[in-house]
Amino acid sequence: MRQWVVAALAALLAWGGAASARADVYLLDFEGRAYGLLGLGRATVRIDYGDSGYTVSASLRSAGLLALFERTTLNASALGDLVEGMPAWRSYVLDHAYSAKRRQIRLTRHTDRVEAFIEPTYRVWGDPPASASQQLASRDPLSTFVALGAAVGQSRACAGSFPTFDGRFHYRLELSGGRVTRFDDGGFEGQVLRCDLAYVPVAGFEADDGGRDGRIPRGQIWFALVEGDRFAPPVRVSSPLPLGEVAIVLRQLRRGSVALDAAPEALLFTP
Repeated sequence: MRQWVVAALAALLAWGGAASARADVYLLDFEGRAYGLLGLGRATVRIDYGDSGYTVSASLRSAGLLALFERTTLNASALGDLVEGMPAWRSYVLDHAYSAKRRQIRLTRHTDRVEAFIEPTYRVWGDPPASASQQLASRDPLSTFVALGAAVGQSRACAGSFPTFDGRFHYRLELSGGRVTRFDDGGFEGQVLRCDLAYVPVAGFEADDGGRDGRIPRGQIWFALVEGDRFAPPVRVSSPLPLGEVAIVLRQLRRGSVALDAAPEALLFTP
């Protein structure tokens, strides 16, 4: 199984080298927090946002209180084209280890279908399961992350519905509201747009998955409004808890650019 993950990452680099002349690069380092105090883990995201294509990779490690209950390690990557600045994904891979289990997923988007390889496969697929048309009309989770930042970067507004499919679950992320405020943390100083974020389950869920009965509260997502940039990187995502909130908060943001018409090793980040 590991071979196709390595192969997909190699293809990601090779594709990036052929797809466009340059890319803006964003390296984001996040920390999970609960009640404003407890560290839950770390996540890192790299986004290469080019003239005609993009790549994105992410890794997550649980820590602190969360690691006491469920040790989680996640590595994922995706790539695709940019059509009028918005991601049209081609490929997504995920390697997720949790609770002494491990699941690997590879999704490939073709013109007429989404091809999925999932090991081990899911025991149930939800009622109803995600249909072929729903899968095809969605983005993978990482490409949706890029789409959120691309939409805000272009419009400077909190608007849009972003259908997403992760191999089983099909849901929508919806942006609304909007308030510009000042941010000075995690390596970024400047204006951010604070948006309301709704998670809307659509298909692939069972009755006991939660969320189908409206119990998923609205959260918030903040985007950095970088002057002159086409992309607005998210810097904070939060959801309310009964006595506080759980949040993923930016620790560090680094920005740069790379030439993509060079060898794949040129994709290594240089500020």
